[in-house]
Amino acid sequence: MYKKEYFVTLPDTDAAGILFFGNYIKLAHIIYEEFMTEIDFSLRYIIDDADCLILIVHTEADYKKSLYLGDKFNLSVQVTKIGRTSFELSYIFSDSDNKAVATVETVHVVVSKEKKKPMRIPDKLKEQLVKFQ
Repeated sequence: MYKKEYFVTLPDTDAAGILFFGNYIKLAHIIYEEFMTEIDFSLRYIIDDADCLILIVHTEADYKKSLYLGDKFNLSVQVTKIGRTSFELSYIFSDSDNKAVATVETVHVVVSKEKKKPMRIPDKLKEQLVKFQ
C-alpha cells in the first residue's frame, strides 16, 4: 500500500467548506501520479518513452463522512486486481482517527500506442504493481 498525508485546502472545498465530491477523484489522481512515479513508471515516462498508454476506463466513489477545510487525512492506494491487459486500484481516504471516510476505485487498461488496442501489461510495470497488491 502506498500512503500519503494531506490537508483539505480551500480550493478543494465547496461553499460550505466541505471537500467537494468531485475533488476526491482529483486527489485520487494526484496520488496515482505520485504512485506511478514511485514505481518508476511516471506519466511523463509513459507519454514520452513507453510503447503504451495507460487509460482509466472506469471510476467510482463512495462517501461515508465529510472532510472539512483544514482537516488532515491520509490517502492510500492499493492494487486490488491485476489482469492481462488491465489493473484496478483502490484509494482509501481516512480521517485523523484512521477511519475510512471515502473510497475511490479506478480501472486502468494498457493500450498500445501504435495499434491503439489493449496490450499485455509490460513486465516492468506488472512486477511493481504486484508489490502493492
